[in-house]
Amino acid sequence: MINRLLPYVVAAFLVGHITHTHGSESEGSSFFGVSDGREQSSAISPNAPFYENKERGWFWYEDPLTEEPNDIEQPSQEPPPPTAPEKKVEPTLAKPLEPKPLSSEWFRKNMEKYRDKAIDDPTAENVSTYMYLQRVMLDKAEKFADASQNLMMRDAVLDENARRPIATFGAFAKDDMSNRGIQKAAKKLAAQAGIWFFYYSTCEFCVKEAGVLKGIMNAFGFKVLPIALDGLPLPGGSFPEFTTDHGQGKKLGVETTPALFLVKPGENGGAIQIGQGLLSGEEIVRRAIALSHENGWLNNDEYDETLAVTPIQVDNETIKNIDEDTMDKPGELVKIIRDNLRKKM
Repeated sequence: MINRLLPYVVAAFLVGHITHTHGSESEGSSFFGVSDGREQSSAISPNAPFYENKERGWFWYEDPLTEEPNDIEQPSQEPPPPTAPEKKVEPTLAKPLEPKPLSSEWFRKNMEKYRDKAIDDPTAENVSTYMYLQRVMLDKAEKFADASQNLMMRDAVLDENARRPIATFGAFAKDDMSNRGIQKAAKKLAAQAGIWFFYYSTCEFCVKEAGVLKGIMNAFGFKVLPIALDGLPLPGGSFPEFTTDHGQGKKLGVETTPALFLVKPGENGGAIQIGQGLLSGEEIVRRAIALSHENGWLNNDEYDETLAVTPIQVDNETIKNIDEDTMDKPGELVKIIRDNLRKKM
């Protein structure tokens, strides 16, 4: 009996000896390296991560999580809300002053409004308002005309009578003086210049112009050189002695006939176009005198004698010399203009 129980007794003794021997060194250690975890239940906090996930089983292991410095949650730093852009304060412009009622500026800005109102709604009140405003405007204009006339009567420089007589017999006298000046200037031109007459033998206007030129030759002594663009004489025997065009017409720019040019020989001479197309004798002479004066073939006195109105005008040099400072001094401005005009009288 004892022999049968002896193996069990020895086993129990060994178990107790091993447990007693190693319990103090490694309390809670596993048997043969395997533990069911009950030995550590009293030493490990129930809040340990191993037990927080116990349903995952007894044989799992994970390193405890360590918080890295960079993983520490920083307080959120949201960008400040955008600020509204500052509104640019525009400078307030002063309201323009309204023109004084019934002044000239007021009438320019408002008269049409009253007229349109009277037309669109012609009540007695609207029409009467417009008519009386018109009466005021016309009265102001009449007063200005009277003041201007009185001033011109006192100032000979502003009086148009100095340019051309207002009286009928005075105007006739001025016309006679002008005619005498034209005769004198035309004869002077005829003595030093001639007329080139370009024509086609088939041009009817050229035949009529030939008759006009015959009259100018007799009246002032002009010499006329007929130039046939087609090399043929004019019908009717006018200007039987002619010359054929050899490029003169193209050089002078002849485009239509009859074409007339005032030609003066010499160093100060040249060819001046009088006109292309049919012209009267009076117009031919008038153009010849004006163009000759422009080219220096007639002086100012000779040209002024041909005019029916005395040219009393402010010259361009005087106008250019008037500056802003002068414009702010009415008395000085009037003196400059008046002195310049008096030299022309």
